Amino acid sequence: MSPDQGEHPDPHAEQHEGAPPADLPVRPASEPRSLRYHDLAGARPQPAGRVLAIGVLALVLAALLNADGLAELATRQPVGWKRDVARAAVVPFCAVARVAHLRDAREALRDAADKSTTPCNEDSSGSDSFVAPATPSTTPAEAEGPAIAQRSPTAADPLRVWLGGDSMTIELADAVEQAVVERPEISLQTRPEVSSGLTRPDFFDWPEHFTDEVLPTDPEAIVVMFGANDPQGMELDGEPVQPSSTRWQDEYRRRVAILMDQLRGDGRLVLWVGQPRMRDDGFDRRMAVLDEIYAEEAEARPWVRFLDSRPVLSPSADDFQSAVDGTSLRQGDGIHLDRAGADRLAEAVVAAIEDEVVSGEPSAGDPPGGDPPGGDPPG
Repeated sequence: MSPDQGEHPDPHAEQHEGAPPADLPVRPASEPRSLRYHDLAGARPQPAGRVLAIGVLALVLAALLNADGLAELATRQPVGWKRDVARAAVVPFCAVARVAHLRDAREALRDAADKSTTPCNEDSSGSDSFVAPATPSTTPAEAEGPAIAQRSPTAADPLRVWLGGDSMTIELADAVEQAVVERPEISLQTRPEVSSGLTRPDFFDWPEHFTDEVLPTDPEAIVVMFGANDPQGMELDGEPVQPSSTRWQDEYRRRVAILMDQLRGDGRLVLWVGQPRMRDDGFDRRMAVLDEIYAEEAEARPWVRFLDSRPVLSPSADDFQSAVDGTSLRQGDGIHLDRAGADRLAEAVVAAIEDEVVSGEPSAGDPPGGDPPGGDPPG
């Protein structure tokens, strides 16, 4: 292009050629760059004390608005001095929130989010509060007929099974569901509840849940698994007791007995699944104590069967076994079940239900001899 033709000026020419204009102010090298709108905004740095005061005020207001949640969180802590300190610390916030009616605003937000929290002015210490609510179900003294009734379920009249418990039942529930997915003669309901158990009804009240949600559905078989969260302190008559004490073990046995009696129905099977071996030696010993309680209390009740999961999940060893034949049975925490381990335990659970509840008569649609459709012929 010739010089006479109109050239587009290079907007970056000043960066490539020549020095900057002489009248352009030079910024010292130590001076940081700043955006023009910051200069125009007239913002001034706030004193550190004022910033700190604003932050503290915001935290106090948040604590007042969420006083119920803080109280519930403090109550859920393991029994001991730390829990006592946490519960004492939230008392002033609860009092101010109650007087200032801040709870009303918070409850409106919870309702909008479909969440609930126990009001912090309600005592939820859980001290000796494990009781079986009154239920219309048959009590042991009034039960008639066989302790466990048998029948031949069909797709039109399936066997009603309920399975639930602590976090150990998460994988177990999934595995049992898969085991019966093609068996319309078995109807399964599940409810794993993380961090629940029998020592802290203030966190999750299993007797109340069974009364309100489970027993009204009249399950013919109830499968429960508790214990992994239970070796922690309990508050009895205002005094914390620990799992190593005889008093704790006596109280835990009482709670197991209450639940076993509560779950008894008219011919209903209660299948109590024990805890497997644990990788940590101390935790394993605590689980062994609980398993012994389950087994002894089940032995005293004809409607309860104890399923020992230890030989199922440690088939070739007398202690913790993480895998068998290269297949993982347990998760990396040394506690929870891996998929293959859950499948093994689910197989044992279904087999126990069939042995105890399902009669030997073939169900409708079964071929003569009781073999399922598509099964291998005898011999």
